[in-house]
Amino acid sequence: MLVCNEPGHNDERLLTMMNWNGGWAWAWMMTAMMLVIVGLVAAFILPRAGTTHDRSHSPIDRLEERLAAGEITIEQYRSYRSELEHRSSV
Repeated sequence: MLVCNEPGHNDERLLTMMNWNGGWAWAWMMTAMMLVIVGLVAAFILPRAGTTHDRSHSPIDRLEERLAAGEITIEQYRSYRSELEHRSSV
């Protein structure tokens, strides 16, 4: 037990301050900090996890998406598709 020999010091208050109210405050603070850290890591990693799915599209899938979005005409689509099929067969 910690005892302060100076007059006017309250040993109970000193122990409480050094022991953080029985020793449980540190556990709550560490739990809160771990939750904050896990939350920050998840906030940075999870949005990037969905980007790998976009890379799995084949060139023909992307070509069909461009046609559907109106970025290319049907003539361009047919030309590009035949070129892609020709490249994949070689």
